[in-house]
Amino acid sequence: TAYARTGRGNPTMSCAASAVGLISRVAPGVSPRPGRTASVPAGRGALQVVAAKKKSKRDQERKAAKRAEAKELNARFAAAKEDAGDEAEKDAAPAAKSGPAPYEGTGTVMQSLTICGSFKEKTGDKLLDGTVMVQEAAERLFNASFVCASHDAEDVFNYGNQAALSLWGLPWDEFVGMPSTKSAQDDDGIQSERRELLDKAAESGVIRDYSGVRQASDGRKFKVDGAIVWTITNKDGEKTGQAVRFDSFTWLNEDGTEGEAMTVAEGGQLVPAKAAAPADEPKAGASPEDIEKAAKAVDEQAAEVRRLKDEQGLTNADPEVQDAVAELLKRKSALAALEE
Repeated sequence: TAYARTGRGNPTMSCAASAVGLISRVAPGVSPRPGRTASVPAGRGALQVVAAKKKSKRDQERKAAKRAEAKELNARFAAAKEDAGDEAEKDAAPAAKSGPAPYEGTGTVMQSLTICGSFKEKTGDKLLDGTVMVQEAAERLFNASFVCASHDAEDVFNYGNQAALSLWGLPWDEFVGMPSTKSAQDDDGIQSERRELLDKAAESGVIRDYSGVRQASDGRKFKVDGAIVWTITNKDGEKTGQAVRFDSFTWLNEDGTEGEAMTVAEGGQLVPAKAAAPADEPKAGASPEDIEKAAKAVDEQAAEVRRLKDEQGLTNADPEVQDAVAELLKRKSALAALEE
């Protein structure tokens, strides 16, 4: 309702006008819009906008961080999966061949017996010394102290003992199945001489004291001395193959001259012939003390050979083992000389 100051002629002031004046005094410069009595200050609105922008920025940063984290986790998972796959492939991959020794195969055992039997048949002598059980023949022949190899009727190698493998420098799987023509130089003269030898052995059954030149897989040439070549036949007398045996050879120099003379030791070891020769002349009337001392030296060296193989994992192909075996042979020869 309106009121008026009476008696002085002042105009009437409405309640609305009074409210406007009150607001003007409280918040100078702010005037209400028509139909409204008050409004939100401009400063507060600006603060709300700034706060909203900051919140939006923080949300975007959090989302970006989560995306980066997820990306990193995915990358780690993929790497772990790939590593697991590699390990699985390794586990699934076939292990290195660690099967039976070459002489343990049924076919090799039968061929070993055939070689031994045919040698006795053609020469009248035993290929292996002493009494040998059938189940021992294959191992004894493989580790014999002489080179022994055979080929079939088609001139393809079907057997080679440890000494033969060492001499030609080939593993069993490469030697067996190789044409025997590759055991010699690819020279017309040498191949012709080799063919003539085999033909004579086929006619006569056996040839003794053969001497000829052969070639290892690395190209080195060697001269075979005192070899025995014989023909293997079946029960009907038909040729099924041929074999060779020898226990000494000589490496040839590049100019064809003779180099180091070699022999075969226990286990198929190839050693210099001078190392296997007796170190001293036999001593007449050696005392028991000398013999005991020499025997002890042999035992010590034999233990050293075993140590190299068992503790250090070396094989007959390692120079350390070859030197140790050569020394063992030297000491055995000295002991044998004393015991004569």
